Amino acid sequence: MFKYTKYLLFCLSIIAATSLFAQYSYTRFSLDLNGGISLPKTSISGNYGGIGELGFRFATSRYLSGRLAIGYGMLNGSQNVERPYGRHDAVQSFTKYDASFYYFSGSGLLNLERVFNLRNVSKKFHRLNTFLVIGAGYMYPSIHAETVYGQKKHYEKNVRFIHNNFGLDFKHYLSPAFDLNFGAEYRLVQTYYLDGAFTDNTFDGFYSGYVGISYNIGGNSNRRHMEWTNLDNIEQVTYVPYKEEDKAKTEQPVTKAEEPAIDTIAQIEKTDTILAQDIITKIDSNLAVVDIHKDTTTFKKIGRHSDIKITDTHPAQKETTPTLTEPKVAVKDNATTLTNETLNSVDGVIVPPGKYNVIVGTYARPKYAFLFRDKLRKEGFQCAIFKDGSHSRMYRVAVYFGDDRKEANRELRRYMAKFNQQAWLHIYNKK
Repeated sequence: MFKYTKYLLFCLSIIAATSLFAQYSYTRFSLDLNGGISLPKTSISGNYGGIGELGFRFATSRYLSGRLAIGYGMLNGSQNVERPYGRHDAVQSFTKYDASFYYFSGSGLLNLERVFNLRNVSKKFHRLNTFLVIGAGYMYPSIHAETVYGQKKHYEKNVRFIHNNFGLDFKHYLSPAFDLNFGAEYRLVQTYYLDGAFTDNTFDGFYSGYVGISYNIGGNSNRRHMEWTNLDNIEQVTYVPYKEEDKAKTEQPVTKAEEPAIDTIAQIEKTDTILAQDIITKIDSNLAVVDIHKDTTTFKKIGRHSDIKITDTHPAQKETTPTLTEPKVAVKDNATTLTNETLNSVDGVIVPPGKYNVIVGTYARPKYAFLFRDKLRKEGFQCAIFKDGSHSRMYRVAVYFGDDRKEANRELRRYMAKFNQQAWLHIYNKK
């Protein structure tokens, strides 16, 4: 009864853990089903046996994972004894043994790919993860042994051994939901009589090699296991910065900007200089004009009253205050087909050629937008500047224009993985 209770608790813990983290954009959990061969390391020479294991793996981070496992295995061995030797319980008196066991273990796995950046060493590691495994647990054996004296010994009741496991585990990426497992371990069993002979005063153990399949719980085309966030040496962010559905609902429709006349930083600065000089010239010319007006007031006596008439030969000029206007940058409509691979060929400001645009910077003045654009181009990004409507005066730097939402999200993650800066997805509704 106690044995089945352990199985039940193990399954319930898996269900509870997977439900707790179901809302994340990546998965931390996987189920491993492995099978292979075992070779005992005991005082009596051993033969190959079989072993099978069911494991539940939890990735605490990109570097460390934990694994709970239950397994079943078989060990056997034999030796030739020509004549009785010494004590009845001496190792030299045993002729053969057969042992079967089931075990529980808890292990920690260190991702060596993350520690040593193996993705950069060779392309062979682009879809292969290597883990160092260290763990411990309990083993419950059933041991049958025979001696040269015709004695048969059976150890099963109230027998429990502590074992420690050490090894290497490998994972090969097959799909977002499945991985190929293979590896090898050595289990040190803290007992003298795994082979039935307990007078050798040497801990027994066994080697195991296995191959199997791993199922990433919740893994799909949009949700990858945390251990594969750098698949093919492309780093992916492990979170979604906002809900795209809500973002799409709040986006306002935009229209094309008006057609002004300047499209380069040099022309903008030149225009600012000319405009400032014109204003100063007008102010100086107004101050230089000084007129002395004569008194042309006349009086006409009519009865008890006098009519006063003022004649001004210099009508007052209306004062006009020159105003500084922000130079406008021409927004070019895309006459030729523009792709994301040719964004760096754009010098000025454009209308977005696609519906989905990855925005990495917004500026009120074009000068700073151009400077930020040039910085990103030096970092290896294809980017351009656009204005999304006549109602907005903001200049937006984008690293992606297109109609493919998945590709836009992929470019957004690539940018955020390289720069710890704000970026978002902008939806441009064409008219």
